[in-house]
Amino acid sequence: MQYEIGKTYEVTCAELRWKGDGLLFYIPVFDNLHADPQFGFPHEHYHIDGRFEIHPRMRHWFKVSDGHTLTVIVTHNNGSYNFLKLVKRRLLLERQSTGLLFSTEPPEAGSENLINYHAWYQSFVGRSCKGKRCPHFGTEMLERNGRLVCPMHHLTADAVMQVIIAEGER
Repeated sequence: MQYEIGKTYEVTCAELRWKGDGLLFYIPVFDNLHADPQFGFPHEHYHIDGRFEIHPRMRHWFKVSDGHTLTVIVTHNNGSYNFLKLVKRRLLLERQSTGLLFSTEPPEAGSENLINYHAWYQSFVGRSCKGKRCPHFGTEMLERNGRLVCPMHHLTADAVMQVIIAEGER
């Protein structure tokens, strides 16, 4: 679905209760609960959809910058908030681009998890994303700089051929 910046849409949000003051916050997420044990993250989580407005306090907490973040919403007790449930909320679309950020450090300089992530990513190279759907979870891929990008795990595809390409080709 093509959204228009400046308009509001009903989107899936994680309802969170902040432990410090009990306030409720609604964070737009992709409705695909999963874990990523293949690269060292066994906790069930949702990915933040940074295209939509996020309360400034939460944007700071989850380190959302220009719609992108290194953070996810976990469903277990994390110390700062309680995940309550998924709800639908009308939110303003602020940008067309979003996604999870990964370290740009080469795997040999990174942690075992980063090495595992790069190996996992490479296992998708050459797979088709017909209909602009990521071959990982079927998430709708977004267009950015002439490429298709999965907002969940940053798999990148050629927009014309719709095939996942190697990270170095981006």
